[in-house]
Amino acid sequence: MKRIINILALAVLSLVLSSGDCSKDNMGYVIPPPSSHSGGGSSTNPGGTGDQQGTEPGAGTEPGTGTDPGTDPGTGTDPQPGTGTLCTDIGQTPIVLAYFTEYTETIPEVSLLTHINYAHGRFGNPKTGDGGIVITESKQAPISKVVALKSQNPKLKVMLMIGGWGAHADGFSMMARDAAKRTAFCKSVKALLDKHKLDGVDIDWEYPTQSADNETGCDPSDTQNFNLVLKELRETLGTGKIISFASSSSAKYVDWKTAMNYLDYVNVMTYDMGAAPNGHNSPLHKGTKFTHRSWDESISAHVSGGVPKERMVMGVPFYGKAEKNPSDANKVFVDSKGNTSYSIKYKDIVPIVSNGTYMGVEVKRKLHRVWDAASMVPYLADESGRNCLSYDDPESVEAKGQYVNSGGLLGAMFWEYRGDTDKHDLLKALVKGVYGKETVL
Repeated sequence: MKRIINILALAVLSLVLSSGDCSKDNMGYVIPPPSSHSGGGSSTNPGGTGDQQGTEPGAGTEPGTGTDPGTDPGTGTDPQPGTGTLCTDIGQTPIVLAYFTEYTETIPEVSLLTHINYAHGRFGNPKTGDGGIVITESKQAPISKVVALKSQNPKLKVMLMIGGWGAHADGFSMMARDAAKRTAFCKSVKALLDKHKLDGVDIDWEYPTQSADNETGCDPSDTQNFNLVLKELRETLGTGKIISFASSSSAKYVDWKTAMNYLDYVNVMTYDMGAAPNGHNSPLHKGTKFTHRSWDESISAHVSGGVPKERMVMGVPFYGKAEKNPSDANKVFVDSKGNTSYSIKYKDIVPIVSNGTYMGVEVKRKLHRVWDAASMVPYLADESGRNCLSYDDPESVEAKGQYVNSGGLLGAMFWEYRGDTDKHDLLKALVKGVYGKETVL
């Protein structure tokens, strides 16, 4: 009789969860958060996207297993309070972390970095959440060459980033709700880390319970199932590997008080919080001109959710945001093919400021730099004062680095490496702000 009652209870739970709408926030967790353990760091661990991330297919070599389309509602056991474990060596701190993608054809400058997240790893079968994890590598800077940079900087940590925005996060929900797929995923991650001699994994699931750009599969049980993934991933990898997560600046979608038992730190995506003409991409503080979310508010939201400040790595955009889908009258940044740009790399912003050209084409109106002293970020305005491009430059990036240094935060990360100039103007400013010198070494 007891078994029948349990089966009926699970069936009711499954019906409740399946009735949810993935297009809306669903914070009704099934797994209760721990009541006492907050996942503090060890003696060597002080504890504690995004922008468009490409569409090229992966070309990894890990074998796939399983064909189950993933219909299990995810009813695994509750991670018990106080049982979480963390990596015993998260590397040099404060962290200065680069997201480095397969589209970058230059070797990163490791005298300016403590950590590198190599992207992208994706599911072999994204619609079913199995098939192993495949990695697309840069032709000129494959993983092997990036890992080899440890000979120049022995403290350097190199992780694999899995996921991304939109369809790149497909597979997470289907995997997380199925016990066999969770196990296969964790084993595949471990095999890749071992094969490439990597120091850990960064999970970039954007986002549990949400369907990004209406492309990503999702389920109301994602949040609870994500805890099951993290618990098993930590058990599989042990305490010798880093596990991090790329979080929305809103701090939503994750049961932090449970997740922080297994996550070493959180890469907070404090960008894409606004765009021209009505916002800043990444304001440090709430301003008077644009009053949407800022770094201050994102940090407060994460702390309220259960993420200690000393385990947050704050995100700096190496790109700016223009108006999305502007009218013909408001088109400003048009390339030689007639395409209007929305997300613009910093290296392509420099000539806009210096000589009024974008991608070799004259910008359609005269622009000037405006510094928002309240939000501590610049923007490019036209003669009418209209915000045409919200971005970061060396002045604002150095200020953010100083904010990290003085605010008790673990470090700073940026999306992405190829957005900077050849002289590393933004990265040098970030290192100067965080470290007060020209190198992390």
